[in-house]
Amino acid sequence: MCEGASPCGPWRGFNLLEKFTLQRNSPFLELDFQRMAEWGFDFVRLPMDYRCWIVDGEFYRINEKVLKEIDQAVEFGTKYGVHVNINFHRAPGYCVNPPSEPLSLWRDEEALEACEHHWRLFAERYKGIPSTQVSFNLLNEPFESRGWNMTTYKRFIERMLRAIREIDPNRLVIADGFITRGHYEPVPGIDDPLLGQSFHMYQPAWLTHLGASWTGPWYVYEEQPEYPGIAPNLDKYMRTYPKYRGAYSGWQCLRLDRAWLENWMKPYLRLKEEKGTMIHCGELGVYARKVPRQSQLNWYRDVLDILTRHKVGWAQWNLRGPFGIINTGREEFHRETLPNGDRLDRELLNLIRSYLK
Repeated sequence: MCEGASPCGPWRGFNLLEKFTLQRNSPFLELDFQRMAEWGFDFVRLPMDYRCWIVDGEFYRINEKVLKEIDQAVEFGTKYGVHVNINFHRAPGYCVNPPSEPLSLWRDEEALEACEHHWRLFAERYKGIPSTQVSFNLLNEPFESRGWNMTTYKRFIERMLRAIREIDPNRLVIADGFITRGHYEPVPGIDDPLLGQSFHMYQPAWLTHLGASWTGPWYVYEEQPEYPGIAPNLDKYMRTYPKYRGAYSGWQCLRLDRAWLENWMKPYLRLKEEKGTMIHCGELGVYARKVPRQSQLNWYRDVLDILTRHKVGWAQWNLRGPFGIINTGREEFHRETLPNGDRLDRELLNLIRSYLK
């Protein structure tokens, strides 16, 4: 399994979003890799949209220029000692974010064949580069929905693994947990020593997504919640926004602290301890725009302490942006201007770096 001298980390770093959506689709920046390495980080996750490297929406017409931009990110990783994790944030047939895909990865063989083709493409492209430098993360945040359950998802994972292993039997592959009832569940019963498992840490949403426009209930939530603590005045918001009642009711009178967070992670921590499975937290972070500063820092201390004690790696969402440490949109958190004019949250960076030792 992924222990000892194997290629499985724990790695710590950030998500880079240059190919997160078709609208962005820009080259990755060498400066990001340079900064991460200088600050002591050794991991980057690239959550990508497959539409960035196809032509005119056709699954099998490939834009080689875009793939070379991804190659360049892998080269930057090698140059600066940063492991590169390639993730399909949008795969043919599925994305957690809008717009919906025209086909379904869970119902349509055409989507499965296309997804398999794209993973074969990357497996062939990076064959020979060791798993200490490059790994694959098959699909971002698979949510339970009608006609789709853990059994369906497990079949998908097994199929993609077979396709990759036929080309590159030594590639480290990571599977996101299956999200059901708001919780990540590890994929059970796959005997593959180079299959790692991942979860994302954004609990509680009333803190980590406070003021985020796409979240609905936490965008309209005008409180300044303390962590550790209980989300205040949820009754008021349940009356004012009855359509969000379900989102609010689950947090009523529930005190969130380090013990609660560790218990939430327990299925993954137990899997690592009992089976030696490589576990990675592929995303974590707190949206900076409205969060109380002390609560934000308290949350990072607890989450990173838990992960560090259990030797679990992680990737913050993101490096640059409201979940990150650079140009967060919260000017009072910025204590420093970098040489290129970027604004840095030095206090948060120092806190995070303290868990790299």
